Amino acid sequence: MTVHGRRALVTAGSSGLGTAIATSLRSGGAEVFITGTGPHTGEVAREIGAAGWAIADFTQPGAAAAAAAAARETLGDIDILVSNTGGTRAATASELSAHDWDSAYRLVLDSAISLTSTVLPAMSAAGWGRLIYVTSVGVVKPLPLLHLSNVMRAGVAALARSLAAEVAPHGVTTHVIAPAHIDTPRRRSLAAARAAAAGVPTEELERRQLASELPVGRWGHPEEIGELVAHLCAEYSGFQTGQTHVVDGGMTST
Repeated sequence: MTVHGRRALVTAGSSGLGTAIATSLRSGGAEVFITGTGPHTGEVAREIGAAGWAIADFTQPGAAAAAAAAARETLGDIDILVSNTGGTRAATASELSAHDWDSAYRLVLDSAISLTSTVLPAMSAAGWGRLIYVTSVGVVKPLPLLHLSNVMRAGVAALARSLAAEVAPHGVTTHVIAPAHIDTPRRRSLAAARAAAAGVPTEELERRQLASELPVGRWGHPEEIGELVAHLCAEYSGFQTGQTHVVDGGMTST
């Protein structure tokens, strides 16, 4: 597959799924700009050969729009947007504050809306574009302790589906990536939180998850998400749009 010559903005590209996606797009020939929240973002950008990078905390007003503007300054108009964010707080509903909900909204949903609004006009004018939204399997099966993620990422999925028919005549496609149990630091931190809530060792909880939730019998690899995104961004995938791609090792089929 190839995305040679395309210009891609991958947010939260300095770790986990974001890095895997940015790496796959770069390997396919795309010029890539990544964002991240930590000082290691620049180092990751250099490692994968990204054209540029920016530190961006999407919980802050205006941060997503500023990141998109920085990407356009470096690359020119964006052909591929991968709207991806870090995780939200895991907690019971009664533990969540109004601040938690507001912060989650800005991080996940508002950033997706802002990024899309910034890059979509140029995509439509050019007659080609890819809008990829990395969410969670929680958009099809809400997950325990992840109320913030379940609600906000469902909004992102609705955005992608709502846009699909409108932007398709302009050569722009939309896709939702809905992963679960991909072996990233986020997966491991969630496992530790759930194990603590259940009063069992993390290793025991993970063993139970593998046995009861994952028919394939293993964790997913970030690279599998990266290759899927690269496939959807390739020229030959232009007939696919408005879809939610569940990548969960069979979790939602049980």
